[in-house]
Amino acid sequence: MAEKYLLGGGETILIVDDDSAYCDAMAEILAFAGFRTLKANGVEAAVSILAEITPEIILSDTMMPVADGGILLRIVRSEPRLRDLPVVTVSARAMVSDKAEAIAAGASGFLAKPFSAAELLAEIGRQLARMDRKAA
Repeated sequence: MAEKYLLGGGETILIVDDDSAYCDAMAEILAFAGFRTLKANGVEAAVSILAEITPEIILSDTMMPVADGGILLRIVRSEPRLRDLPVVTVSARAMVSDKAEAIAAGASGFLAKPFSAAELLAEIGRQLARMDRKAA
């Protein structure tokens, strides 16, 4: 089922990462695949975007200065309008325990940096397919 999402249908994905080059690279991959992307270079910028727009998915780095991805995850999960939004944690920390910790904190998925374009699109596909199943 996730395969049908390898080419997006204009769904909006919010990318949150303090590394603007990394945001740009993910945005380019996703845009080429047919997704609309928004970029935030930190939690504060992400919260500002989320106040006005509800994306279909959030991709969030875990390690950022000032506020980390865990804080963003708690904010999203506490907001009724955003509570069920898929949040995929993206991290250079790739131990099994890091993934388990992210999922336990409320992340919908986990990508270990570096990842390929295929891995990114497959994870997006899984999240969109899961949203379709919930809506049905």
